[in-house]
Amino acid sequence: MLIKTTLLAAALTLASGSAFAGTITNGDFGTGNLSGWSATSNVSVIPQGSSYAADLYAGIGANVYTTISQIITLNAGDILTGWAQWLGHDYMPYNDNGFVKINGTSLFYGDIATFGNYNSSPVTSFSFTALTSGAYTLSAGVANSGDNVNSSELKVGGFTVTNNVPEPTAIALLGLGLAFFGFPGKKKSATELSI
Repeated sequence: MLIKTTLLAAALTLASGSAFAGTITNGDFGTGNLSGWSATSNVSVIPQGSSYAADLYAGIGANVYTTISQIITLNAGDILTGWAQWLGHDYMPYNDNGFVKINGTSLFYGDIATFGNYNSSPVTSFSFTALTSGAYTLSAGVANSGDNVNSSELKVGGFTVTNNVPEPTAIALLGLGLAFFGFPGKKKSATELSI
Protein backbone atom coordinates (compact mmCIF):
# COMPACT_ATOMS: atom_id res chain seq x y z
CA MET A 1 0.00 0.00 0.00
CA LEU A 2 2.90 2.36 0.76
CA ILE A 3 4.30 1.84 -2.75
CA LYS A 4 0.90 2.60 -4.30
CA THR A 5 0.50 5.77 -2.26
CA THR A 6 4.04 6.96 -3.02
CA LEU A 7 3.62 6.32 -6.75
CA LEU A 8 0.30 8.15 -6.84
CA ALA A 9 1.71 11.12 -4.88
CA ALA A 10 4.68 11.37 -7.25
CA ALA A 11 2.43 11.20 -10.30
CA LEU A 12 0.10 13.88 -8.94
CA THR A 13 3.06 16.13 -8.15
CA LEU A 14 4.42 15.75 -11.68
CA ALA A 15 1.02 16.27 -13.28
CA SER A 16 0.29 19.43 -11.33
CA GLY A 17 2.32 21.64 -13.63
CA SER A 18 5.92 20.56 -13.58
CA ALA A 19 6.49 21.20 -17.29
CA PHE A 20 9.42 23.51 -17.80
CA ALA A 21 8.37 26.95 -18.99
CA GLY A 22 10.14 28.71 -21.83
CA THR A 23 12.72 31.39 -21.20
CA ILE A 24 12.78 35.17 -21.12
CA THR A 25 15.78 37.17 -19.96
CA ASN A 26 15.30 40.11 -17.58
CA GLY A 27 11.56 40.19 -18.27
CA ASP A 28 10.88 42.32 -15.21
CA PHE A 29 13.90 44.60 -15.85
CA GLY A 30 14.96 43.68 -12.34
CA THR A 31 18.62 44.14 -13.25
CA GLY A 32 17.88 47.87 -13.49
CA ASN A 33 19.05 47.86 -17.11
CA LEU A 34 18.14 46.48 -20.55
CA SER A 35 20.32 43.36 -20.41
CA GLY A 36 18.81 40.64 -22.60
CA TRP A 37 16.96 43.17 -24.75
CA SER A 38 17.77 44.86 -28.05
CA ALA A 39 16.85 48.54 -27.94
CA THR A 40 17.03 51.75 -29.94
CA SER A 41 17.85 55.09 -28.32
CA ASN A 42 15.29 56.83 -26.07
CA VAL A 43 14.76 53.74 -23.86
CA SER A 44 15.58 53.62 -20.16
CA VAL A 45 14.76 51.44 -17.16
CA ILE A 46 12.93 53.25 -14.37
CA PRO A 47 11.55 52.27 -10.94
CA GLN A 48 7.88 51.29 -11.14
CA GLY A 49 6.33 50.67 -7.73
CA SER A 50 8.39 47.94 -6.08
CA SER A 51 9.77 46.81 -9.44
CA TYR A 52 11.14 48.26 -12.68
CA ALA A 53 9.82 49.08 -16.14
CA ALA A 54 11.21 49.88 -19.56
CA ASP A 55 10.29 53.47 -20.47
CA LEU A 56 10.19 54.12 -24.22
CA TYR A 57 9.99 57.70 -25.54
CA ALA A 58 9.17 58.59 -29.14
CA GLY A 59 11.25 61.35 -30.70
CA ILE A 60 13.87 59.66 -32.84
CA GLY A 61 12.00 60.84 -35.96
CA ALA A 62 8.51 61.33 -37.34
CA ASN A 63 6.90 57.90 -37.80
CA VAL A 64 10.11 56.18 -36.55
CA TYR A 65 9.63 53.74 -33.69
CA THR A 66 11.62 53.68 -30.47
CA THR A 67 11.72 49.94 -29.73
CA ILE A 68 12.82 47.12 -27.50
CA SER A 69 12.74 43.46 -28.50
CA GLN A 70 13.85 40.03 -27.42
CA ILE A 71 13.68 36.59 -29.03
CA ILE A 72 12.21 34.27 -26.41
CA THR A 73 11.71 30.51 -26.36
CA LEU A 74 8.22 29.23 -25.61
CA ASN A 75 6.88 25.70 -25.34
CA ALA A 76 3.37 24.81 -26.45
CA GLY A 77 1.08 25.85 -23.59
CA ASP A 78 3.45 28.46 -22.16
CA ILE A 79 1.73 31.65 -21.05
CA LEU A 80 3.50 34.99 -21.46
CA THR A 81 2.12 37.77 -19.26
CA GLY A 82 3.08 41.41 -18.83
CA TRP A 83 1.69 44.92 -18.60
CA ALA A 84 1.86 48.17 -20.54
CA GLN A 85 0.82 51.80 -20.18
CA TRP A 86 0.40 54.36 -22.95
CA LEU A 87 1.16 58.00 -22.09
CA GLY A 88 0.07 60.41 -24.80
CA HIS A 89 1.94 63.72 -24.81
CA ASP A 90 0.48 65.00 -28.08
CA TYR A 91 -2.84 66.00 -29.66
CA MET A 92 -4.79 65.18 -32.81
CA PRO A 93 -4.17 65.17 -35.72
CA TYR A 94 -0.75 63.92 -34.54
CA ASN A 95 -1.84 60.38 -33.69
CA ASP A 96 1.25 59.12 -31.83
CA ASN A 97 0.97 55.40 -31.03
CA GLY A 98 2.58 52.58 -29.08
CA PHE A 99 2.33 48.78 -29.08
CA VAL A 100 3.41 45.48 -27.56
CA LYS A 101 3.48 42.50 -29.95
CA ILE A 102 4.62 38.91 -30.08
CA ASN A 103 5.37 37.51 -33.55
CA GLY A 104 3.21 40.31 -34.97
CA THR A 105 0.20 39.53 -32.75
CA SER A 106 -0.90 42.64 -30.84
CA LEU A 107 -0.93 42.32 -27.04
CA PHE A 108 -1.43 46.03 -26.34
CA TYR A 109 -2.04 49.16 -28.41
CA GLY A 110 -2.48 52.80 -27.45
CA ASP A 111 -2.73 56.04 -29.42
CA ILE A 112 -3.96 59.63 -29.20
CA ALA A 113 -7.17 58.80 -31.11
CA THR A 114 -8.13 56.12 -28.59
CA PHE A 115 -7.22 57.83 -25.31
CA GLY A 116 -7.56 61.51 -26.27
CA ASN A 117 -5.28 64.52 -26.44
CA TYR A 118 -2.56 64.43 -23.77
CA ASN A 119 -4.19 61.42 -22.05
CA SER A 120 -2.90 58.10 -20.79
CA SER A 121 -4.21 54.56 -20.61
CA PRO A 122 -4.50 52.68 -17.35
CA VAL A 123 -1.78 50.13 -16.62
CA THR A 124 -3.08 47.21 -18.68
CA SER A 125 -2.22 43.53 -18.18
CA PHE A 126 -2.11 41.12 -21.09
CA SER A 127 -1.34 37.47 -21.76
CA PHE A 128 -0.43 35.25 -24.69
CA THR A 129 -0.59 31.44 -24.84
CA ALA A 130 1.84 29.73 -27.21
CA LEU A 131 0.15 27.12 -29.39
CA THR A 132 3.42 25.66 -30.64
CA SER A 133 6.96 25.39 -29.29
CA GLY A 134 9.63 27.61 -30.80
CA ALA A 135 11.25 31.03 -30.94
CA TYR A 136 9.01 34.09 -30.61
CA THR A 137 9.89 37.76 -31.07
CA LEU A 138 8.53 39.95 -28.26
CA SER A 139 8.63 43.66 -29.10
CA ALA A 140 7.35 47.03 -27.91
CA GLY A 141 7.52 50.39 -29.61
CA VAL A 142 6.29 53.97 -29.63
CA ALA A 143 6.41 56.65 -32.36
CA ASN A 144 5.47 60.23 -33.08
CA SER A 145 3.01 60.52 -35.94
CA GLY A 146 3.26 63.27 -38.54
CA ASP A 147 5.86 65.34 -36.70
CA ASN A 148 8.67 64.88 -34.20
CA VAL A 149 7.58 67.10 -31.30
CA ASN A 150 5.52 66.40 -28.15
CA SER A 151 6.92 62.89 -27.94
CA SER A 152 4.60 60.28 -26.45
CA GLU A 153 5.68 57.46 -24.15
CA LEU A 154 5.14 53.74 -23.52
CA LYS A 155 5.97 51.88 -20.31
CA VAL A 156 6.19 48.07 -20.24
CA GLY A 157 7.19 45.50 -17.66
CA GLY A 158 6.43 42.38 -15.68
CA PHE A 159 7.09 39.96 -18.54
CA THR A 160 6.98 36.40 -17.20
CA VAL A 161 6.57 32.96 -18.75
CA THR A 162 4.73 30.13 -16.98
CA ASN A 163 3.50 26.70 -18.02
CA ASN A 164 0.68 24.81 -16.34
CA VAL A 165 0.40 22.07 -18.97
CA PRO A 166 1.57 18.69 -17.65
CA GLU A 167 4.32 16.91 -19.53
CA PRO A 168 3.33 13.67 -21.32
CA THR A 169 5.54 11.74 -18.87
CA ALA A 170 3.63 13.20 -15.94
CA ILE A 171 0.30 12.25 -17.50
CA ALA A 172 1.57 8.70 -18.11
CA LEU A 173 2.74 8.41 -14.49
CA LEU A 174 -0.60 9.68 -13.23
CA GLY A 175 -2.40 7.09 -15.32
CA LEU A 176 -0.07 4.36 -14.11
CA GLY A 177 -0.60 5.39 -10.51
CA LEU A 178 -4.38 5.42 -10.88
CA ALA A 179 -4.35 2.07 -12.71
CA PHE A 180 -2.13 0.58 -10.00
CA PHE A 181 -4.72 1.57 -7.40
CA GLY A 182 -7.39 -0.29 -9.37
CA PHE A 183 -5.62 -3.69 -9.23
CA PRO A 184 -6.17 -5.59 -6.01
CA GLY A 185 -3.13 -7.14 -4.40
CA LYS A 186 -2.85 -10.81 -3.40
CA LYS A 187 -5.47 -11.62 -0.82
CA LYS A 188 -4.02 -12.59 2.51
CA SER A 189 -5.22 -15.70 4.24
CA ALA A 190 -6.62 -15.59 7.74
CA THR A 191 -3.41 -17.10 9.11
CA GLU A 192 -1.29 -14.41 7.41
CA LEU A 193 -3.48 -11.68 8.87
CA SER A 194 -3.21 -13.05 12.41
CA ILE A 195 0.58 -13.17 12.40
